[in-house]
Amino acid sequence: MKEIKKKRKTVGIVTVYHNNYNLGGLLQAYALPMALKKYFDLEAEQIDYVDSYISDSGKNRVEKPSLIMWIYQIVYRIGILLFAKLNAKRLFQREKAFESFIQEIPHSKKEYYYTSISECSDQYDLFICGGDQIWNETGIQGSIETYTLQFVPEERKKIAYAPSMAILEASDSFRDLMKRGMKKLDAISVREKRSLPILQSLTEKTINIVVDPVLLLEKKDWDQAIRYRKISKKYAVCYLLGDNENQRRAVKQVAGKLQLSIVSFPHIFLNVVRKCDLFFGDIRDFTSGPREFLGLIKNADFVITDSFHACVFSMIFETPFVVFERHREGEKGNMNSRIYDFLEEYHLESQLVTEEKLVKMQGIPKIDYTYAHAHWKKRREESLEYLANALKDN
Repeated sequence: MKEIKKKRKTVGIVTVYHNNYNLGGLLQAYALPMALKKYFDLEAEQIDYVDSYISDSGKNRVEKPSLIMWIYQIVYRIGILLFAKLNAKRLFQREKAFESFIQEIPHSKKEYYYTSISECSDQYDLFICGGDQIWNETGIQGSIETYTLQFVPEERKKIAYAPSMAILEASDSFRDLMKRGMKKLDAISVREKRSLPILQSLTEKTINIVVDPVLLLEKKDWDQAIRYRKISKKYAVCYLLGDNENQRRAVKQVAGKLQLSIVSFPHIFLNVVRKCDLFFGDIRDFTSGPREFLGLIKNADFVITDSFHACVFSMIFETPFVVFERHREGEKGNMNSRIYDFLEEYHLESQLVTEEKLVKMQGIPKIDYTYAHAHWKKRREESLEYLANALKDN
C-alpha cells in the first residue's frame, strides 16, 4: 500500500455519532479517525450531525425536533419516577462513561442539522460517510441525503467507507434516494456483501466490500484503548440487544451448568430499563462505557451475544463466543445479514446458535482463530488499499 505524503488534508466524517449510546456504534466512530491518522497521517473528525426528523414535503424541508424532544422528556420523567434512586444513579453513571468516550473521539465543535450541515463544507478538504448503519431505510430516510454527502460541493472528494445496509429490503423511494446519492460519491464501499446486489443495481460505479472501521485497527491498538474492570469470578459476558426471554433463559441454564457468573448489559432506552433485563444477570453492568466493555470482552471466559460488534471484538481478542440471531427469518426489519456475512467470511459459522443448541453445550467452545486472524490481516490490507486509492488526488 502506497502512503500519501502530499499536502496535509483534513477529513470530515458523517456517521451516527451524535449522542450515540450504542457500544458498537461509538467504537466504529472512534476507529475510523484513528485509522486515518495511523495509516495516512490525516487529521479526521466526526461531524457532530444531529439526525432529527425531516419533513419530506417538497423543496423547503423543515426540521421538527421539538416533538421528539417532548416525547423524550415525557418518557424520561416517567422513567425516573418509576425507577428507584439507586437505579437512576446507575443510569447516570453509564451515561457519564459514554459521554466521556464521546468527547474523546475527535469531533466538530459545532452541532449540525439537515438545514445547516452545508455550513461545514468549507472546513474539510474531503468527506467520508460511513461505518455505521447509515444506509438503512428504517428511521433515517429523512437524512439519507446527508449520509450520501449531497451537501458537499462538487470539487471536494466524497468517499463512502463501510456504510451498513443491514436490512436487505428497499422501497422504490429509498432506491431513488440512494441512486441520486451514490451518483455524487467519488468512491463507494460497503460493509455487507449481502447488500451489494441492491446497491450495485443503482449505480455503474464499482462498489467495494471493506471491513468495518473497528477492523482497520490492530489488536495492539485496541489493547491501548481498554479500561479494565476487576471481576474475580469466572464470567460470561452476555450482551443481548434483542428482546427475547427464551434466549435469556437459555443463557441462565448454560451459565449455571458451566459455573460462570453472567455479566449483563441491561438495555436502556430513554432512561428506562427493558423488562427482560431488569433482573437478568449476576452482575448487571450499568456503569461501563466502551473502554470498559472492551476489557470485559477480552477477559471473559465466554461471550454470548446477538451483536455484530461483540462478535467482532471476541474475534479480535480471541475470546470464545456464540451468537444468537436477533431476528427470526422473515421478521420485518431483520438485521441478521451483517452477522451472517461476518461469520461466513471468517469461517466462524459454527458459533451461530439457537437457544436449544446453547442449552445442550457441555463446555465453553474451543475456537481456533488462526484462519480468522490471517483473513483479518488480508482484508484490513485490502480495505486500506481501497482508502489509499480513494484518497488520492485525481
